[in-house]
Amino acid sequence: MSDPLADYTNLSHDEIDPSSANAAESEQAEPEQQVSEHYEPQPEELTYENDENVLNSIKVQKITDAEAIGEVVRKKVIRDSRPQGYQQDDFNDNSNVTLGSRPGHQQTDEIDISSMDPQQRKRFELEERMSAAIKPSNKRRRKADEDDLERMQDDKIDYLKDQMIKAANSDVEKNSQGQIATEKLKLLKEVSDILARADLAIPILDNNLLEAVRLWLEPLPDASMPAYQIQKELIHALETLPIKTDHLVASGIGKVLVFYQRSKRTEPSLKKIVDRLIGDWTRPILNKSDSYKDRTVQFHEYNRNKFTNKLSRGVKKREAKTLYEENAERRKRAAIPSTRTTAYKIAPQVDKSLLMRQQSRHASNDERFKRINSKLTSMSVKRKAAKKGGPSIEGRDLAM
Repeated sequence: MSDPLADYTNLSHDEIDPSSANAAESEQAEPEQQVSEHYEPQPEELTYENDENVLNSIKVQKITDAEAIGEVVRKKVIRDSRPQGYQQDDFNDNSNVTLGSRPGHQQTDEIDISSMDPQQRKRFELEERMSAAIKPSNKRRRKADEDDLERMQDDKIDYLKDQMIKAANSDVEKNSQGQIATEKLKLLKEVSDILARADLAIPILDNNLLEAVRLWLEPLPDASMPAYQIQKELIHALETLPIKTDHLVASGIGKVLVFYQRSKRTEPSLKKIVDRLIGDWTRPILNKSDSYKDRTVQFHEYNRNKFTNKLSRGVKKREAKTLYEENAERRKRAAIPSTRTTAYKIAPQVDKSLLMRQQSRHASNDERFKRINSKLTSMSVKRKAAKKGGPSIEGRDLAM
């Protein structure tokens, strides 16, 4: 039995009615377009039957064994973020997609994926994922480790501060009971190591560790000074810290250093450092410059009667003795005198006319001295020549 539809199915392409064919194609295109508008592929659906064609379309090449080892240095290829399947005309026709006016301009705006067909959408999403994986990130993102490190540093400084306060209070109690205070000396090594670290300078000041340093430098209840090693380590550590006015107000360490500056029991070497620190801290408060160009010198007239009266009274101010001199005096031994520099704050006024008169007087005295000196020199030369030679045999130069 023959098929009744064989005559219609075997028709050639020329014999088909164009109007009926267009209508059928439009009916098939409408549901496909509706499906493509509301269809969003899932990540597990992005698979390809022919991966080699897709990789070639996005210009991805496999590295060789030599490149994997590092023997071959490949040139970096900058590729366009636009899929290869798209043409410039396709982007111009689509109103949702905007590109730069220059050819080869990289896409920076978002592309409407809903206007693409499923195949182009899959290719575009694959290329975006590979671009994100290959392209290095230029933005400096803050690591979580940095926050953890800062938190650990703050906790470390707070713990050390509590330990220093406990040690200071313990030494005060032991000293008031007449016992030996050694708690601060036991913890001094750890405190010196922390204060010497440059990377912890800001956390030390922010967590107000200077308050504990002030407690360590304060005198004990029996008016005795802390151990010399404690004074030396802490005062030297204060030189390296960028201490500002806010830190001085919060810690109160400036008052203790003023006590060390005025105390007679402070070692001269430490007192120089304390003077320099106090000068550096008070200069911004008093709006003074540290430049010698801006330095002003105070002048005053010399009052001879005032100083002659002081000398006639014979009252001599007793100078402060160092620890070495005090120990030598207690042992009834002689101490080597130490050199002490005197700093003058007031400069005397100079009379220029008096200087000119003194210079002229010295000039006249110099001329007279030169004339007498030359005469004496010539006379001494003649005497030496007469003694050396003596009278000759013939009687020359013989005084009659």
